[in-house]
Amino acid sequence: MAKSDIILLCLADTAIVEKIVNEHILVHGSKDKLLIDLSSTHPEKTRELAQLLQDNCTMDWVDAPVSGGVAGATNGSLAIMAGGSEKSVQIARDVLKPLYSQLTHMGAVGSGQVTKVCNQMIVSCNVLVIAEMIALAEKSGVDSSKIADALAGGFADSKPLQIIAPEMANSNFTPVKWRVKTLLKDLNMATDLASTQSTATPMSALLLHS
Repeated sequence: MAKSDIILLCLADTAIVEKIVNEHILVHGSKDKLLIDLSSTHPEKTRELAQLLQDNCTMDWVDAPVSGGVAGATNGSLAIMAGGSEKSVQIARDVLKPLYSQLTHMGAVGSGQVTKVCNQMIVSCNVLVIAEMIALAEKSGVDSSKIADALAGGFADSKPLQIIAPEMANSNFTPVKWRVKTLLKDLNMATDLASTQSTATPMSALLLHS
């Protein structure tokens, strides 16, 4: 890290990002360096850590959480939602170019993480409803393996439907697409963020506690 001008993080959760920043990055930070964090972390903690870095070593931060999974990274088709200054986000665009098909500057630091929370709310609720729907179809005597094709192009269609529904219908759960622990982490962030903003998220809260 001492010799790197740009540091990329892609870690499991907020706690480990905070640990790495406090124990390693602060020690080597300087005004000419940039931290690009691709982890999915709590927006408020992201802002706090970014301010800590700025106050202590004038080092900029871009939060750039991703959507698209391992396959998206491998194929260079990730969607990246970025928060930070215009200058720093432009650097992130260049550095991360091999990984994404779309990178959107959402606003100031933390905005990328808020957008990722929104993404995870949609994905998580969608996957749960797909599971309920497949079970209902099977119990009702419908060939659930045809559901994805039957609904393709309609208002119910989605990438999760086309990917997950056939796998659920065929009881094919490998390789793992999303880990429950990760989705629960993101839903916890969603309900916590909603409480601080005095907005209601009853569907996400129901999913979190189901």
